[in-house]
Amino acid sequence: MERLREFYACQNEWARAYLGEVSAEHRQRAGELERLFHGPDSQRILELGSGGGQMAVALAGRGHQVTGIERDAGSVANARTLAAGLAPHPSSAGRVIFLEGDFYTVEPPGPFDLVLYLDGFGIGTDDDQRRLLRRAAGWTTPTGQALIEIYAPWFWAAMAGNRLVIEQAEREYGFDPHGCRMLDTWWHRQHPGRRVTQSLRCYSPADLTLLLEGTGWRLADVVPGGAVDLPHHVYHRQVPLAQAMQYLACLERA
Repeated sequence: MERLREFYACQNEWARAYLGEVSAEHRQRAGELERLFHGPDSQRILELGSGGGQMAVALAGRGHQVTGIERDAGSVANARTLAAGLAPHPSSAGRVIFLEGDFYTVEPPGPFDLVLYLDGFGIGTDDDQRRLLRRAAGWTTPTGQALIEIYAPWFWAAMAGNRLVIEQAEREYGFDPHGCRMLDTWWHRQHPGRRVTQSLRCYSPADLTLLLEGTGWRLADVVPGGAVDLPHHVYHRQVPLAQAMQYLACLERA
């Protein structure tokens, strides 16, 4: 966990990865996610790994009640600043709070209609993922739903060795074929000796279905995400599943 804190802190220090305002892209993504929600118009949402709070605030701006959990203190500070500037929503909903801590130990004030986890699922072992999924099931209503972004192994295996520059940082992707893990290594361009790495377990939909056994969830649908074309510096927002860098797993209570 200390290595993870260092990784996220360095991302913010070198490239402001989770800092900044709510962009038009965040608002567009919030609308896309909203079309996948079941149940009432105003959802009680728990976002795991909420980063700088941009998605949580964008969803609250659409009338949802959102609780975000994030371990990086700098990102939480940014999120709370964004929340303080959120315009009052016409309904009694549309509010957002942020909790600083580890979602393996924090107990959020549920129950929730939806658990949302974007860009980060796969930290730790398969047993860690199952433990988190069981906790998430306990936080939701009996008709609750989860939307979890899953990294696709086929894409990240092909990406290994690619580098890109992001502000003061340089980044290199790797892939562990034995553990089926994407490796994301960052370093400051002027201090390449200090490197930080995040490792995320990748799952095919078939692997994810096996992972979900006994967690209280079932895989109801798969929504392909986008893919980056590094040679041409283009990001395609949605591609066929076989080309996608990630997909959104739509989970329902088992």
